[in-house]
Amino acid sequence: MKSALGYKTSMLLYTPETVYQLDRAAVVKDAYTEVELMQRAGGCVWQAMTSRWPQLSRITVFAGSGNNGGDAFVVALCARRQNVEAQLLVQGDLSRQSATARHYRELWEQGGGDIESWQGQAIDGDVIVDGLLGIGLQRELDAHWQELVRHINQCPQPRVAIDIPSGLNGLSGSPQPVAVEAQLTVTFIGAKTGQFLADGPDYCGELLFDDLGVSSRVHAGAAAALEVIESCQLPAPRKLNSHKNHYGNLLIVGGDQGMSGAVALAALAALRSGTGLVTALVHPDCRANLACFPEIMVLGWDALEAKLVEASVVVVGPGLGRGKAAQECLRLLGQATQSMVVDASALESGFLHSLAGERCVITPHPGEAAALLGTGSAEIQANRLRACERLVEAFSATAVLKGSGTLIAQPGASMAAINTRGHAGMASAGMGDVLSGIIAALMGQGLAPFAAARTGVYIHALSAERFCADGDQIGLIAGDVIDNIPAVIKQLRDG
Repeated sequence: MKSALGYKTSMLLYTPETVYQLDRAAVVKDAYTEVELMQRAGGCVWQAMTSRWPQLSRITVFAGSGNNGGDAFVVALCARRQNVEAQLLVQGDLSRQSATARHYRELWEQGGGDIESWQGQAIDGDVIVDGLLGIGLQRELDAHWQELVRHINQCPQPRVAIDIPSGLNGLSGSPQPVAVEAQLTVTFIGAKTGQFLADGPDYCGELLFDDLGVSSRVHAGAAAALEVIESCQLPAPRKLNSHKNHYGNLLIVGGDQGMSGAVALAALAALRSGTGLVTALVHPDCRANLACFPEIMVLGWDALEAKLVEASVVVVGPGLGRGKAAQECLRLLGQATQSMVVDASALESGFLHSLAGERCVITPHPGEAAALLGTGSAEIQANRLRACERLVEAFSATAVLKGSGTLIAQPGASMAAINTRGHAGMASAGMGDVLSGIIAALMGQGLAPFAAARTGVYIHALSAERFCADGDQIGLIAGDVIDNIPAVIKQLRDG
């Protein structure tokens, strides 16, 4: 095994319940008052707004009965101090306000500010401020709340959410069933998982974080739920005195009739990621399809037993299908001791249970994860973090749950990782095959399964981003990602 470069500190994400604990800890450990924290939060929102829209003359502020509503009153007060008019609309029972939120409402009223209950009236601010609902929302909004959220979303003005867009589940990132579609969200003290999972990024828009001056000792005792990948581990630089067998002998099993391209993509991605040697085993009728790639050794499935002895890492699944011969390949691989990346049609529960999970990386998309866990894709997407944890628990393997905000988790770890890089152009055929090849190549060069998965997902996403330097994301194809892998790895090595 080769030594590897280390990690840098990355951004941490918390569940809403943990953020509530951080709020309380800030009062105890940092001696902040709740009034001061609310003032700072509202002030941060106002500063973010005026930096983006410096010519504001009037804003519309929506305030609810919770502490988000208190923050909204602070924003309105900031506007008044800057001679910017504020239309303040409320939804909910203000008699239920906390003492802190009531303090700022009373300051607004004492200065002559009007408060209107929302009754469908015209919204005439240059910018809309959403301070209606907070991070603790778990239930479905009733019809009246849904009507208000839809009304806000239909307005042409930019929308700024305080802490989180109203209606968005702060844990899962799912709308309940609607949420404010913000162009800007300003969040505080701890970033929330729901801002990065599922639909969260689409609803949050640009996300700004401010710690409100809370010290590191407040966060010291809090358990984070996710780590945002902002750097990665790479194989050590190569010695001059080395040869191809030092960097992994990769065996790829897949490529049924009509699907040999999947194997080619995985193989080329692995080669561009540094693997020393690649052998592809495909349906016998597909061997000629890969003849144009001289760097790839190509044989039929009947060579599996012989070639498995030579392999250090196996990728199984790209284009494999579910035929009788494919099932025989899985039976033979179920007895293998090599490290393995399992994707696509090889993601069968019985096969996964036969593997040595600690050396295995599984890479399902939501539909495949649903089949493995006996549920539906909608349920997977509604709580992606829990779904990824369940995959690890069920198969004792490192799990990569693909999709927007790809998650990576491993057995025995309290915290998973999330990738926030890449773009929607990656919703294209063959991307999963490329990812499998990258991860397997990194394992072949000495990285442990979790490190290889974490780094592979990051390189995959950055390679897609690099394409956009010259082209629009909608034109991205899997081969473009492969072409950009070496440049991205160099960029990462150079820091």
